[in-house]
Amino acid sequence: MKKPGALAILLTIVVAAVAIAFVIFRSGGAASERLVVPLVPGPPQPKVTPGEAGISEIAIQAAVEYAGKRNTTALVIGRGGHIVFEKFWGDTTLESPLSASQFGRVLVPLLVGSAMNDRLIVNLDEPASNYLPEYADTLAGKGTLRDHLGQRVEGSSPGSVEVLARVLEKVTKQPFESLIGDRLLKPMGAGEFSIRREGSELVARIGDWMRIGELLANDGVFEGNQFTPPRYVTLMQKPTHNHSLVGLGMNVGGAFAAEVAWLADGTQRLWVVPSLRLVILRAGDEPDEAEGWDEAMIPDSIIRGTSGWRPKSVGEGVDPNNYAPH
Repeated sequence: MKKPGALAILLTIVVAAVAIAFVIFRSGGAASERLVVPLVPGPPQPKVTPGEAGISEIAIQAAVEYAGKRNTTALVIGRGGHIVFEKFWGDTTLESPLSASQFGRVLVPLLVGSAMNDRLIVNLDEPASNYLPEYADTLAGKGTLRDHLGQRVEGSSPGSVEVLARVLEKVTKQPFESLIGDRLLKPMGAGEFSIRREGSELVARIGDWMRIGELLANDGVFEGNQFTPPRYVTLMQKPTHNHSLVGLGMNVGGAFAAEVAWLADGTQRLWVVPSLRLVILRAGDEPDEAEGWDEAMIPDSIIRGTSGWRPKSVGEGVDPNNYAPH
């Protein structure tokens, strides 16, 4: 038998290395590199003044003063699909990339909603194994899509984000990274972004996070286009179970002046107030320990200064069934 030449051996090694690298990327391993997805940005969201948007400038200034003392690089307010206010420290702009890995948790639920909008997924209560039969005998496969969306399948391997990403790839016949651009960011006019396979580390421009915020504040609608079924985003903003502070890819509840859902990464925040079509983004580093951090200070200052807001009534939102009779 003829022995393989040096070139053949080299080619074999190269092919094997590429295959291993591909497997590492697909599995979201620590060695995977960030994938940059270039997009040509569309026009920015239209701008109006705070007065036109019905937001008190005094309220905004109170939020700015609080944010400015706490290592903030950007404070941006949007309402009704418009950018109402921008304050930047240093050389940050709306086009600056915002690296907030935990913000990306909201992508998978939004993409599932997009697939439901196209009838590619019709029932959140069917097991994941209906789409991924190779997981039929595993915890991951027995968990329903709703369970995985709520991160309620404990001890499963792969994790819920990976399971849902594979389901989405199966029904759309597209790689997960392409879905983010094709189904969400590109149709909204967003620019270049980068991700890792697991989908929880999206780096996008500050202005594009405001677009996502508007999508969340307006029940899945952006500039007249319906990205998810009606009331699906409302479902995302409900607790996954009694007394939970987590919805589908978002934090919910908390002691705010209105019902708020938010994305969090350290003290970087994207607060969404659907009842007021209000979006507030704070970017920056952790504040100095001496300054402290009040979770409600920035959003509540702005919420209370927004037209249409009313204080909660005593007992409003309280379920008497949660209390023992007396």
